[in-house]
Amino acid sequence: MATPSTLHGHRAAHRRPSAHRHLPAAAVGVPLLLGVVYGLYTAFILSSGHVFSTAKTVLSIVSGLVLAVLAFGFGRIQHSLPKEARAAGYGVLIGGAMGFLYSMTGSSVLSSSFIGAGFGIGAVIATFYLFYTHED
Repeated sequence: MATPSTLHGHRAAHRRPSAHRHLPAAAVGVPLLLGVVYGLYTAFILSSGHVFSTAKTVLSIVSGLVLAVLAFGFGRIQHSLPKEARAAGYGVLIGGAMGFLYSMTGSSVLSSSFIGAGFGIGAVIATFYLFYTHED
């Protein structure tokens, strides 16, 4: 008599998803490194030629933390976005970060906006080209 294949020890090819998903080290390490470097560079800009105060220290720490959180969050959702939206997201992230850094030098809001927009447009073009040429 023929018996079903499940009785012979054959199992289905699918696996049950694990309850705990582990993040790769780069998924946490890269945004953390970016945040630390960004915070230190903000502190360097704020302290150049001036006395360093508690408010400047807090601003440096908060700016690095905000960039790290935004980079981590965008890194978590970037693979679900089309390449155009992903490139725009990188442009907004890089342009905003560079415009904020430029504003720390004491320049006007308008010039900081132009610097941020320039870096953002450059980042959009570069990342879109990268995503378009490396399609799956």
